[in-house]
Amino acid sequence: MASENKPVSQLYLTTLSQLHYYDLSVGLRLIWLNNSQAFMFGVYSALTTIKSPTPFLHDKAQMLNTVIPIIGAIISLFTLTDIISGFIRIRALNNNYTENNHSDREGNFPRLDSTVTNRFFQRVSPVVIALIFLGIWVFLIMYDHQWL
Repeated sequence: MASENKPVSQLYLTTLSQLHYYDLSVGLRLIWLNNSQAFMFGVYSALTTIKSPTPFLHDKAQMLNTVIPIIGAIISLFTLTDIISGFIRIRALNNNYTENNHSDREGNFPRLDSTVTNRFFQRVSPVVIALIFLGIWVFLIMYDHQWL
């Protein structure tokens, strides 16, 4: 007896599309974080290695040398917050689907939530990368102000 293809529920389709949206959002935030940090590190490196030709420009370079690490740390912190909020929303969508799916119609369709190990590895990279950038900027701020 061949298995019958039953249509998937609207709850499954809606949840799946929202999961794709938030998963893509996390990935895009991570790309944006990497691009912004590359720019910030480039500017910071140039400011710390190039001598200013005039005292006026030296003061401006010193000010930027102080501000750039703070901006980099703030960007990292807010992006980390955004990534974590995306993961919280993904979990809420999975929980909502599990609680409200009372039919066996989705039995042949892929699970919306993966294994615990998969979920852990999907979430560890974006969080760790944002924490690494944040840690580097905090270290540079502390080093520049001789707080270490």
